[in-house]
Amino acid sequence: MRLRVPRPRIPAAAIALGAVAVALPGCSGSERAEAPPTYHVPAERAREDESVPRGKTGRSADLHFTVLGFREGMTEVMGTHAAMGSKGTFTRVRVLAVNTGRDIQVFDTWKQRLVTTDGAAHSPDVNATMIKRQPERLSVGASMRVEFDVWFDVPRGARTRAVRLYGSPPVGAVRDPAPAEIRLP
Repeated sequence: MRLRVPRPRIPAAAIALGAVAVALPGCSGSERAEAPPTYHVPAERAREDESVPRGKTGRSADLHFTVLGFREGMTEVMGTHAAMGSKGTFTRVRVLAVNTGRDIQVFDTWKQRLVTTDGAAHSPDVNATMIKRQPERLSVGASMRVEFDVWFDVPRGARTRAVRLYGSPPVGAVRDPAPAEIRLP
């Protein structure tokens, strides 16, 4: 013999009332979403010889770039161990790179390009990079930020239109990411 236990019946009105009660706290406006906290990074004095552009940002894969400083038309570069004249003129771009991904991004200096107003794309200058002791390749860890200079030697009289910055492919990507093309100056 089977015993039948009656199941309680919940009226439809009670179900609707429960759904409204759950939804109300999110809709009431009494709870405000607070902005996440931000770091207070101390300001750094710009070099006297460079311009400081504002709002010059872009993204390539998980690397977010900001151009912090810019100077063109230099005829020589001097470091602690060497000095050298340019073939044309040197252009220096100060870059902040922030990895917003969960894995390491590699910044490869030799992939970056400076685009001049004639449309030509110029590679970084090896000698200026070495003399100024800037990185050739830099592993930017997850949630890490770094800043450095990228040096270019462009033909005399050439004017800068943009810098083209490349991140590395994120895990699982099947091709290189599109560059961040940041207009300058």
